[in-house]
Amino acid sequence: MAKSIGIVSQRPNTGNTTVALNLGLALHTLGQRVIVLDADLSKSNILEHLYMRDLPIDLNTVLNNDAHIYDSIFTHKSGLRLISSASANSLMSEKTDSEKIGLHLDDLSPNNDFIIIDMPKNMTIMDELLKYSDAALIVHSPEYSSKSVLDMQKLLSKNKVDNLGVILNRSPDTSVNSIFKTPVISKIPRHRHILKSFEMKHPMLYIYPNSTISKRFFSIAERLIQ
Repeated sequence: MAKSIGIVSQRPNTGNTTVALNLGLALHTLGQRVIVLDADLSKSNILEHLYMRDLPIDLNTVLNNDAHIYDSIFTHKSGLRLISSASANSLMSEKTDSEKIGLHLDDLSPNNDFIIIDMPKNMTIMDELLKYSDAALIVHSPEYSSKSVLDMQKLLSKNKVDNLGVILNRSPDTSVNSIFKTPVISKIPRHRHILKSFEMKHPMLYIYPNSTISKRFFSIAERLIQ
């Protein structure tokens, strides 16, 4: 059965999708069966980060009962399997349809080791989706108050989701090692490889597998496999 891990953050542009994609690819490279699921129903984060044409079947299609969840899986050149929330022309509003995602996660679970869920920022919708998550990684960046981490900790605790720690994005190595007693398990500094990979529309690990930043994602992945 797959372990479902939510990539969560209360604030916009903290790097959730970058973390989800590269962590997913790191796990895949280490031999794990992984699916990265974009659960933000109001926008398509994966389509913004990867060079993908509008897909005929996406999570939107599945939630409308027009396809099975496995029909929505797209395989990147790297071998990483992905599910886009919606195509650019079929974005959904954030509404109670998100509760249906849990039923489809049950279908994905038996044939996978990990499901990495790129969570939306809407706290109400996230609260609903966390009911189907086993664990979560909090993504935080220094331009925001650490109170947002505290809010996420409370939400994870409420839903009895295992808090795996904080990933500090765009943060120097000299920054804090814990936030509100939650350990910082990795620090991802600003780096040209991340910017370049976004421009090229591929996960950074696919373009720069030997980058020092890529090694940090491998380190997180190894931690999850243990």
